[in-house]
Amino acid sequence: MMNIIELHPDTTIDLYSTAHNLIVHQGENAVELLRAEAEALRRNSTAEEDLYACIELMRVVNELIDMEIGGPIH
Repeated sequence: MMNIIELHPDTTIDLYSTAHNLIVHQGENAVELLRAEAEALRRNSTAEEDLYACIELMRVVNELIDMEIGGPIH
Protein backbone atom coordinates (compact mmCIF):
# COMPACT_ATOMS: atom_id res chain seq x y z
CA MET A 1 0.00 0.00 0.00
CA MET A 2 1.03 3.55 -0.66
CA ASN A 3 1.57 6.20 1.97
CA ILE A 4 -1.90 7.76 2.18
CA ILE A 5 -0.43 11.11 3.26
CA GLU A 6 0.98 11.42 -0.26
CA LEU A 7 -2.53 11.07 -1.63
CA HIS A 8 -3.79 14.21 0.10
CA PRO A 9 -1.86 17.08 -1.46
CA ASP A 10 -2.83 20.56 -0.27
CA THR A 11 -2.68 22.32 -3.62
CA THR A 12 -2.84 21.57 -7.32
CA ILE A 13 0.92 22.09 -7.47
CA ASP A 14 1.35 19.45 -4.76
CA LEU A 15 -0.87 17.06 -6.72
CA TYR A 16 1.16 17.47 -9.90
CA SER A 17 4.42 17.30 -7.93
CA THR A 18 3.30 14.07 -6.27
CA ALA A 19 2.27 12.63 -9.64
CA HIS A 20 5.58 13.64 -11.21
CA ASN A 21 7.58 12.12 -8.35
CA LEU A 22 5.57 8.91 -8.61
CA ILE A 23 6.38 8.69 -12.33
CA VAL A 24 10.06 9.46 -11.70
CA HIS A 25 10.37 6.78 -9.01
CA GLN A 26 8.03 4.12 -10.40
CA GLY A 27 8.33 4.70 -14.13
CA GLU A 28 5.93 2.59 -16.16
CA ASN A 29 4.71 0.94 -12.97
CA ALA A 30 3.16 4.18 -11.63
CA VAL A 31 -0.24 3.64 -13.24
CA GLU A 32 -0.39 -0.03 -12.26
CA LEU A 33 0.63 0.84 -8.69
CA LEU A 34 -2.20 3.38 -8.48
CA ARG A 35 -4.69 0.91 -9.99
CA ALA A 36 -3.76 -1.68 -7.39
CA GLU A 37 -4.02 0.93 -4.62
CA ALA A 38 -7.44 2.06 -5.87
CA GLU A 39 -8.65 -1.54 -5.96
CA ALA A 40 -7.47 -2.10 -2.38
CA LEU A 41 -9.22 1.11 -1.31
CA ARG A 42 -12.43 0.05 -3.10
CA ARG A 43 -12.48 -3.12 -1.01
CA ASN A 44 -12.16 -0.99 2.14
CA SER A 45 -15.55 0.70 2.31
CA THR A 46 -14.35 3.11 5.03
CA ALA A 47 -11.62 4.60 2.81
CA GLU A 48 -13.83 6.53 0.40
CA GLU A 49 -11.91 9.83 0.73
CA ASP A 50 -8.61 8.04 0.14
CA LEU A 51 -10.09 6.28 -2.89
CA TYR A 52 -11.14 9.58 -4.46
CA ALA A 53 -7.69 11.05 -3.76
CA CYS A 54 -6.05 8.01 -5.37
CA ILE A 55 -8.28 8.27 -8.43
CA GLU A 56 -7.46 11.98 -8.78
CA LEU A 57 -3.75 11.21 -8.52
CA MET A 58 -4.17 8.49 -11.16
CA ARG A 59 -5.87 11.04 -13.44
CA VAL A 60 -2.96 13.46 -13.06
CA VAL A 61 -0.35 10.72 -13.61
CA ASN A 62 -2.12 9.75 -16.84
CA GLU A 63 -2.31 13.41 -17.86
CA LEU A 64 1.43 13.86 -17.33
CA ILE A 65 2.19 10.67 -19.24
CA ASP A 66 0.03 11.88 -22.14
CA MET A 67 1.84 15.23 -22.10
CA GLU A 68 5.22 13.47 -22.12
CA ILE A 69 4.17 11.35 -25.09
CA GLY A 70 3.33 14.58 -26.90
CA GLY A 71 6.82 15.90 -26.19
CA PRO A 72 9.16 16.33 -23.23
CA ILE A 73 7.70 18.46 -20.43
CA HIS A 74 10.88 18.93 -18.43
